[in-house]
Amino acid sequence: MKEDHKTIPEVSVVIPVYNAEKYLRQTMSYLLYQTLEEIEFIFVDDGSSDHSVSIIEEYMQMHPNKISLYHTDHTGPGGARNKGIECARADYIGFADADDYMEYNMYEKMLHAAKDGNHDLVCTPYYLVRDDKKRIHGRINQPVKKDQLIFHGEVAFWNKLIHKDLLHQTGKIPQIWFEDTAYMLPLFSYAQNPGYLDEPLYFYIKREGSITNSMDDNKTLDTIIAEDYAVEHCAQEYKEAVAARISDRILFNMRTRWIYFDQFVKHLKKYRENLLDNQILKAYPVRYQKILRYLDFPEERIPRNLFVADFGHHAADFYEYKKKAFQNECKLIILNEENCDISETEQVKQAYIEGNFEYVSHYFAVKNLSMHGGIYLGDGIKIQKPLEFQRCFSSFFGFLDKDTFTDRVMGCVKNDPTMKQLWNTYEYPQFYEDTYLPLKDRLKNILIAYAGVVMDDQTHLYEYPCAVFQSSVFVAGGRDPMHVCSHDFTKNYKEDGYTVLPDATVESFVSTKTETPDRVRQELERVTLLKNKLLNQRKELRKENKKLKKRIGEYENSTSWRMTAIFRKIRQL
Repeated sequence: MKEDHKTIPEVSVVIPVYNAEKYLRQTMSYLLYQTLEEIEFIFVDDGSSDHSVSIIEEYMQMHPNKISLYHTDHTGPGGARNKGIECARADYIGFADADDYMEYNMYEKMLHAAKDGNHDLVCTPYYLVRDDKKRIHGRINQPVKKDQLIFHGEVAFWNKLIHKDLLHQTGKIPQIWFEDTAYMLPLFSYAQNPGYLDEPLYFYIKREGSITNSMDDNKTLDTIIAEDYAVEHCAQEYKEAVAARISDRILFNMRTRWIYFDQFVKHLKKYRENLLDNQILKAYPVRYQKILRYLDFPEERIPRNLFVADFGHHAADFYEYKKKAFQNECKLIILNEENCDISETEQVKQAYIEGNFEYVSHYFAVKNLSMHGGIYLGDGIKIQKPLEFQRCFSSFFGFLDKDTFTDRVMGCVKNDPTMKQLWNTYEYPQFYEDTYLPLKDRLKNILIAYAGVVMDDQTHLYEYPCAVFQSSVFVAGGRDPMHVCSHDFTKNYKEDGYTVLPDATVESFVSTKTETPDRVRQELERVTLLKNKLLNQRKELRKENKKLKKRIGEYENSTSWRMTAIFRKIRQL
């Protein structure tokens, strides 16, 4: 039966598209077989350079009354969604990403829930799909309270059905990174009657390389812009709830994007007045105490003084250290005979004469760290990320393994107590029977006896007077998100029994990824096609059922049916 061009859809689904040719056909199959008949799909191409547009146009020819295509010029997801909202004809608007998929009855169920409860917003949980495994996320308690929706609700667009009046009241979606956070928290605050359907209906595919997966992409700092936008544009009576949600996001970013820790602390402190007596946060005591601690986090940071040592040979090239150790410019101090008095003590003088340059280097490194503050890097360090996070602590050290601390990476502020204790072991030679005791042994003694550190090769940021990082941070990283540098064991530690392996081999031990076999993918496609065929048959049966009901209704309202009603009653008797 030919569809009526003038039919107004009950739901408009907006799908931003940018270079999605790899996934579009699969997403199309789930959209076009939706059980809701009165639905339109608005694709907005944001300047794709692949075949995305031609794929959409191909489907438009087959479904001209279901699919429409508009264009924006690299405005980002926010601008593309704004265009889709502007062109939507339905009262209720949903969203989907061009590389995800959903249950075939998603929009029918959400529309029924919206109408049944007179909701201007309906949310559902969703499946997070990663490495071919799915988990349910986004569940919230019922009945839905707005402050809890703001604090716990998923901010993505794709698991919601929203009345167009609510979208217009909230305004245009900002064209920034993390636009979902910036926009959805204010939208929650303006919703008059939010509803919740406790059934996961959307499958969100977590893919490598997305900004939400990236820990050290500079764009991740735009989350600060997005969160400030949310606080500024929300309904004032819910500003405390939005601030609570923002603080929770900041805690998460401190943990996962820790190289920007310093900037996240400053960001959190902006909302001090909204957080100190926040009733929502007080319901979560552990989280609340963390926030209070960060609100009072000291401003002092380890200075950008980078100490390296070059006694005896003057051949080392420290350009890479200076370039990578910090995000911004640093002061490189090369400790050598020109700026260090090798006759300062009899022990240093004798060590230099005997060619024990390691002792001399460590002596002056610990001394300068204690007196001036900064970070010391020994020989054979390969820097992968800046040590900015480590600058947030009064002092930091790292495990080499479960029994040893590394003597190649450490830092502190000026006059740090823990580093001062370490310096005392050099300043007063009688401290040890072995005057030339290696630094890694001194570290172990001081960190256990003075700082109370447990030898567990784990990261401890606040339990001790100093921060201690596990070996995967400074030695060999694998998939540790905090990994900043590696040790080159070909230059050091040979005599200590360490085995040298290529970087790729070490990486393979901890970063093994599994690929989906082709036959599994083919089977998934076969099942999808079969399911689509069955759903198509189901749609045809529903149409026939509607026709039959219509004919029955017409017959029951006919004159002959009403005139013969008495005979049907007699027959029943």
